[in-house]
Amino acid sequence: MPALIANHRKQEVTTKLKKIYSVMNQAISASVAEYGDVETWAIDCGSSGAPTCTTEEAIVWFNEYIGKHLQITQIKEDTTSNKKFNVYLSDGTILNVSTYIYDMFFFTNQKALDNPKTGINRFFFRFNPVLEAHQDAEQNKYTVSPTFEPYTWDWDGTREGLINAGNGYGCGEQYNAYCTKLIQYEGWQIPKDYPLRF
Repeated sequence: MPALIANHRKQEVTTKLKKIYSVMNQAISASVAEYGDVETWAIDCGSSGAPTCTTEEAIVWFNEYIGKHLQITQIKEDTTSNKKFNVYLSDGTILNVSTYIYDMFFFTNQKALDNPKTGINRFFFRFNPVLEAHQDAEQNKYTVSPTFEPYTWDWDGTREGLINAGNGYGCGEQYNAYCTKLIQYEGWQIPKDYPLRF
């Protein structure tokens, strides 16, 4: 019975990950059709250490270019951080967006937002369409993309590096940041050697 429950949870997670990946990229494509290449409407709101956009400015930008193409029930400031806001989607999932825009965190439901477990119910994504002036090109070589993608900052490009990164970001390391990429790498499936238990 525990194995069946774990398999059900895994299937639920991968279904939601595939959906948010598809929905976000459809929204971005719709804005490309309306406004042109992402590079022309991307915004530089600074970095995680020094955001330059206010929460209000980031929300306005998000709504203008991405949010209007999503089924959103509400957007609220993240009460745990003045650098983020939560986008509540109609299917019950939540996108937590940083005010510097490019880091986005996906929560599978409200319970996940209340009790986050990265790699289990909270997953790291990025929308980093251009290399910003403050970003190191080598560390961001797998990150910069005109699409919404799993988090890969400082990844070495190998499957082994998604688990044993040595920088704290590997799936099973301190931050579990590469878990999303590992699942995508496996064809949106949770592999048998997935380091975290459901």
